[in-house]
Amino acid sequence: MTDKINYDELNRQLVRHKLGITAAELHGFLSGILAGGNHDESWYPLVKDILNDGQTIIEPLNQQIKQLYSLTKQQLADKDFEFQLLLSEHDLFTQIDDLVGWVNHFLLGIGLVQPKLNRLKGDVGEAIYDLRQIVKLGYDENEDLNELGFAFEEIKEYVRITSILCFDEFNEADITPTIH
Repeated sequence: MTDKINYDELNRQLVRHKLGITAAELHGFLSGILAGGNHDESWYPLVKDILNDGQTIIEPLNQQIKQLYSLTKQQLADKDFEFQLLLSEHDLFTQIDDLVGWVNHFLLGIGLVQPKLNRLKGDVGEAIYDLRQIVKLGYDENEDLNELGFAFEEIKEYVRITSILCFDEFNEADITPTIH
């Protein structure tokens, strides 16, 4: 398995198969499912439902999705915070649109796994509230690109860390008993 997914290639496959979701949105959805604490194969029917009305997903796209899921799971569990959002590397406006789509689908995924998400308190509850506000973000194409780019990077990093925080909250640590 490679340790990087090609955003453009995955996006082309999703468009080619008329699945109505971007690579960023798919990654956000998978990240949300994982961050919510999904530990079994129930993620796959959820993806098939959102992508293809429950129908079989054509190869090689099916393998790309499974690879993306595995890589995302591995990165979220990594103690060195290797997790990265899968976003376009094109122009800033495309990246901002991707980030909003990513967050929206992250909230959808985590909400499916954690149906009582609205009742959360503390850091995770605040983080979920913040993500809901990020989804409402907009921009003016006449804004200063340097300022907009800086704000985008700050928000992207906040979303990345918040995703890891949610994963840590809803996924129990692998506790190995101490043998005396």
